Amino acid sequence: AHSKTIKNMITRALQNKILWSTFIQYFGKILQIAIGIISIKLVTNALGPEEYGLYGKIAEFALFLSTTANLGIFGNTVRKMSTNPDDGKLFINALFLRFITIFFFLVAGLAYSQFALDSTFTLGLLFFACSLLFDNLTSIATATLQANYLMGRSVFAITLGRIIELGIIFLLVSQTSSTPLFFLAPLSAAIISLIISMLFVRHRIKFKFKLSSILIKSLFITSIPFGIINIINNAYYRFMPSFFAAKALTETDYGRYNLALSAVATIAILSTFLMYSVLPIFKQSLKEKHFKHAKEIYKKTRLGLIALGALAIISGSLLGPYLLSLVSSSDFISPTLWFMLPLLLTIAAVSYLYDLVLITLFGLEKDMWFLKWEFLALAAASILFITSLTPETQEVRLFLILLAALTGEIIMVSAGMLKIRKILK
Repeated sequence: AHSKTIKNMITRALQNKILWSTFIQYFGKILQIAIGIISIKLVTNALGPEEYGLYGKIAEFALFLSTTANLGIFGNTVRKMSTNPDDGKLFINALFLRFITIFFFLVAGLAYSQFALDSTFTLGLLFFACSLLFDNLTSIATATLQANYLMGRSVFAITLGRIIELGIIFLLVSQTSSTPLFFLAPLSAAIISLIISMLFVRHRIKFKFKLSSILIKSLFITSIPFGIINIINNAYYRFMPSFFAAKALTETDYGRYNLALSAVATIAILSTFLMYSVLPIFKQSLKEKHFKHAKEIYKKTRLGLIALGALAIISGSLLGPYLLSLVSSSDFISPTLWFMLPLLLTIAAVSYLYDLVLITLFGLEKDMWFLKWEFLALAAASILFITSLTPETQEVRLFLILLAALTGEIIMVSAGMLKIRKILK
């Protein structure tokens, strides 16, 4: 009885940590969204729809390179650190691996843009790629703080960076209208966030500056399945839609699409915060063979994400056009693309459940099973992406593009939930 009481106390303590970790991330994200709204308002007013379309293309290309370079290292670091939160050697080796992978991909992207694209695009890509390099290094510090349930410190570092970014945008608006120079703002924010995050991690754990080829190899190999999953999902969820939208839409309408996509992407990341807060305790429950407890965590999380998704669709569809007009101008509102925002919000809501099944099966060590289904989802979505090239009107093309992304997400959510139900039964 005494042992059971202790276990119940530990369980409640861990649940409180999950709630606090999730709450502080949501609170921080709300602050960051508020700052982001002002930043976007300034940038869209300074550039206009057409130049903002170029701004969006640079950002999407850089984010594609960053996502490809991720290779699942962030998620795998959270998983590894969850079982040994004080491992300074693991942290340094993960940081080194992260730097090598992101550096290689970003340099390759810059080389490609130098030969295949114009100098304006390359300059903007250089600034934004450097900011993503620092952001990726910060993510390893975030993974360590996540495993130690110290996300308040991570949120502080990132939010302070966003405040500095806003300040630099204020200065740029009055000094220049050059699209590439506006990427200096996120670069400065990334540097500040990295420095502060590293100081917080150093205060929590002792760094062990000893590179281990065996550990790096193990981290890399065990990250690959999750990394490929992340690449495939982002391909049909974000980057293929952006690629085909760029072909289907005019430069001005693509600027409108990218603004809506950026807004919805901010909403979509809310489920990621929750799932990475849940992962350490879920993983610990599995390790100690408390399968009933793991099942309860999954069910409660699923219910919360369904409610959050429904709220995002309803409130976003009603308030979205008004909010977008606040962060831009009337030039960014297109009556012919009225369906764009509701569809993007639906995709985001389904992505909440995608994060649920992904992180749950990741914790259950079912990476390879999930990867096989990702290829199936990509194939199904690709058929619709290709079909979108046929219609003459850009409205029908965009509808098919967004429907393709939604199809891929629904396939993965349905298959994933059935698999989890079978395992935790």
